[in-house]
Amino acid sequence: MTSVLRYTLYVPIALFCCLLQACSSTKTVPDGDALFAGYSVKVDDKNDSSKRGKLLQTELSATVQPQPNASILGMRPKLWIYNAFYTEKEKGLKNWIQNKLGEPPVLLSEVDTSSINEVMHARLHNRGYYKNNVQSDTTIKKKMATIQWTATVTEPYRIRKIEYTLNDSLPVHAELRATQPNSVIKAGDPYDLEKMIAERARIDQVLKNRGYYYFSPDMLIFSADSTIGNRQVDVLLRLKQDIPIHALKPYKIDDIFINANFTLNDSLSVSDTLRFEAYNYIPNENYVRARHVVKGMFIMRDSLYSRRNHLLTVNRLSGLSAYKFVNLQYEQDTLRPQTLDAFIYMTPALKKSLRAEAQMVSKSNNLAGPGVTVSFRNRNAFKGSEMLTLDLTGRFENQVGGRRSTTEGESEEENPAGLNSYELGAQATLTFPRLVSPFNLPNLRSAFVPKTRISLGYNYLNRVQFFQMNSMNASYAYNWRPKQTVTHDLTPINLQYVRLGSQTEAFEELLRENTFLRRSFEEQFIIGSIYQFTYSMLSLERKKHQFFSQATLDVSGNTVNALQSLLGSDKRDDDAEPPVPARTIIGQPYSQYTRIDNDFRYYLNFSEKSQLATRLIAGVGFPYGNSTTLPYVKQFSIGGPNSIRAFRARSIGPGTYNVSNQAFAFFDQTGDIKLEANVEYRFPIFGFFRGALFLDAGNIWLLEETYTDTGELEKPKFEAGNLLQELAVGTGFGLRVDVEFFVIRFDFGIPVRVPYLPEGERNVLSDFKFGFTGENSMVLNIAIGYPF
Repeated sequence: MTSVLRYTLYVPIALFCCLLQACSSTKTVPDGDALFAGYSVKVDDKNDSSKRGKLLQTELSATVQPQPNASILGMRPKLWIYNAFYTEKEKGLKNWIQNKLGEPPVLLSEVDTSSINEVMHARLHNRGYYKNNVQSDTTIKKKMATIQWTATVTEPYRIRKIEYTLNDSLPVHAELRATQPNSVIKAGDPYDLEKMIAERARIDQVLKNRGYYYFSPDMLIFSADSTIGNRQVDVLLRLKQDIPIHALKPYKIDDIFINANFTLNDSLSVSDTLRFEAYNYIPNENYVRARHVVKGMFIMRDSLYSRRNHLLTVNRLSGLSAYKFVNLQYEQDTLRPQTLDAFIYMTPALKKSLRAEAQMVSKSNNLAGPGVTVSFRNRNAFKGSEMLTLDLTGRFENQVGGRRSTTEGESEEENPAGLNSYELGAQATLTFPRLVSPFNLPNLRSAFVPKTRISLGYNYLNRVQFFQMNSMNASYAYNWRPKQTVTHDLTPINLQYVRLGSQTEAFEELLRENTFLRRSFEEQFIIGSIYQFTYSMLSLERKKHQFFSQATLDVSGNTVNALQSLLGSDKRDDDAEPPVPARTIIGQPYSQYTRIDNDFRYYLNFSEKSQLATRLIAGVGFPYGNSTTLPYVKQFSIGGPNSIRAFRARSIGPGTYNVSNQAFAFFDQTGDIKLEANVEYRFPIFGFFRGALFLDAGNIWLLEETYTDTGELEKPKFEAGNLLQELAVGTGFGLRVDVEFFVIRFDFGIPVRVPYLPEGERNVLSDFKFGFTGENSMVLNIAIGYPF
């Protein structure tokens, strides 16, 4: 590291240390008291064969209240802010900063160790350690106190047997016995009160799905007999006495009323009822037709009440875009006492809405410009809760200034003309809350609404100095989720048509010089299918380990090519004399390829706001048959704010390929293969500010070498043995403003390894330049949302 860099870093570090010294952690601690700086909990389980020490340590640590001031790497930024801006005034800026961004010191006098000892003792008793000892030891040094709790446990009491003490007077007793084989309480396990509570909830859930609408977990009582000796316990389960008789009987569903246009001032009038199948539909079909609503119904007349079917119905109906609230209630039928009438109240959402969103984007590669999106939504387009979305977009980007290197020496020159483009687009999407198919598909028993999407769009792109491009797309897709963690998205019909308009001489010259780029723009008619499988645990709360995987299979041209082969059409052959051209549809060559990629992520959650996030992306595309290259829109690229953040978007690869005027190059680098890995540690700073440290690596490659028209090697192909040497590597740090409903992200990327430099010169960290100009400098990425 150069002396300039060291000096640049030492100055802020020195200033920061001075600030910390001025804002002593104990500045506002009263005399005779101390700052509660930290604690530890140790569980001595050497005489415990169950070896639950770590579990007990985590549980006992959660009983310590209050918690010490929040710290990061031993530092307490919120406490320092409180001390630095401390004031006794009740108003003013200092008071606002002190109380909103800061945090008062947590004092030792606020920690009641004797009460915490009793709580820990009770927790251990509930885990089967009837004989345990909890002690605390407090150490005070320079008005900073730490407390160590030590819990000593011996062999826990274990369950010898579990019995259900029931009689046969009511059917519920037979139902309870039937649940016993699946009990979470097993003979030989340590006694555990948490398991008893979980067992009561499990039994209640089973009975709720068998018609026992009025049953509840607190009607069950567990009693433990620990007098049998040898550290053993007999567990007995029984019903409480004096339980209302209606809670011990199963109920069936009788009449079902669906109010499909409910407001709070409505009164239910049976005279307005429309009978559809076995349902009473209220008031009429002027809003949503009954046949579309009943597809989300999983409760049926004369069936036993089921809590599972209840939740399934509510979730399914709540997923309809035409409604914002769904409520399902039951009342005991007056004529048939052991039946329930079901009442479903569905409150319509705002049917139509119009939204405009303006954006101003500024990038570290000197590209800047405004954008606007106008969206219209109709949440009930054809009285079937269909969502009709119309989006109109306009974007403009201009490179104001900027510098570019040339191969004619090491000089840099300004870009006097600027590089600008604008884009106009229109997209229409119609989403049906059901699977629309010529075949009779069964109704999926899922809490998530299956959907059918029909999309049609047009986009006009004007790269002022190069070309104009018109593109159209159309698709027909299905989306369904059999369970919370799994999503299937099948697009059997995917059409894309891209046509170049007028071209400048500069662009035509680029196509002549760049064989790979020229071929990429040749075949721009895509007719194929896409299947995407997603497994995600991100919606599951309170999970320490979370996984996400999204695999995509994209194919094009196979069906059309097979049909043309059956009809005797000649195959494309570039080596023939004369060459046989590519097969066409409506006079336009079409692409034939298979593209596979997977985005895998793993999240390790240390706390609610502290997380280690990792990602691995791997993908490959194979052109064949009617194509020699992947279409430009299907090729892989790398770099940018959501990729390798130390490099500008699409500026890396393929492999070691180097663009002489890379900072100015308009056509981004693309390839057939992609490999990318990211690691990011996210941590809280204070308030809604979050920090991050990250490391990114990856590159793209070609499957085949490309040559210029003169026979010179243009771009190398992928070689497995060179993979590690050709990875681009970047690191850096980030600041995020996270206000729950949106995140503004500032990531500062620092290049570590540059693959397009000569061997021996690719590790550039030692030449890092603090700032945003010149080679090996930082790259600032400004974006909305987290990168992954």
